[in-house]
Amino acid sequence: MLVFGHRGACGYLPENTIESMELAFELGADAVEFDVVFTKDGHGVIRHDMDLVSTTDIANHSFLSSRIDEINLEDVVRLRAKERYPDGRPESAANDGKFFVPTLAQVLTNPNFDNRHLIIEIKHGDHARSQGLDPIAHIAQLLEDSDWKQRGMKITFEAFEFDFLKELKSHLGFDYSFVFLLAPDTVPDKSAGLEDHYLKTIAETFDGISLAISMVLVGDLVPKAKALGIPVFIYTARVETAEGNVEKWFERLISTGVDGIFADQPDLLLKSVADLA
Repeated sequence: MLVFGHRGACGYLPENTIESMELAFELGADAVEFDVVFTKDGHGVIRHDMDLVSTTDIANHSFLSSRIDEINLEDVVRLRAKERYPDGRPESAANDGKFFVPTLAQVLTNPNFDNRHLIIEIKHGDHARSQGLDPIAHIAQLLEDSDWKQRGMKITFEAFEFDFLKELKSHLGFDYSFVFLLAPDTVPDKSAGLEDHYLKTIAETFDGISLAISMVLVGDLVPKAKALGIPVFIYTARVETAEGNVEKWFERLISTGVDGIFADQPDLLLKSVADLA
């Protein structure tokens, strides 16, 4: 059972910061996941949302927009990260303003991630292309510049956009893994659920599938996917949304038989994995 730090160790430090990612590895995470969105001038930035109000101090600046796709990189470097849920995570919120908003280039070239596994979720790739940008070429160039392979890194890409992820895989080649993301509201025919033929298409196209927790708690989706030879991952285990006792909740997620779980508090999930083992 693999445990991945979700947006770093965002249960303890503001999400999608280098400091949060480094902490996740210190806590024992097998890999760290983070999100990439694109600025108006085409630079990959580590944020989850297009709107930056919830996770940065952009409200303190006089920019014309709070959307990442309407500001440039020179604006982003002035921003500092903040906690998304300050009331629920006051210890993390105490670090508001301490950490900068990193770029994909800064993460890929960070020597602290040598010999580490990075899971890069590309957000709104199709939107970036509709704006006249070329996010795939940008990503490819950053990877080439980072010398990641010689530094012992492992890189996995994720996306909710099937065609975009397929094209990214075609462009980058087989040195990387590609995992398709799904949520209940992104299944093509929501009334039918995740049908066998669609699951087979995913298995034939990508190297894994990552599902919302609710999609695996009932039904036989996990064994079906595994029968097709595709690893299954689920998101997101976090203390704040546990159903009942946290330890029992984590044990329930582990018992689904998935290959890995994304967690906001990876150390606590790792403890549950160890206790069950």
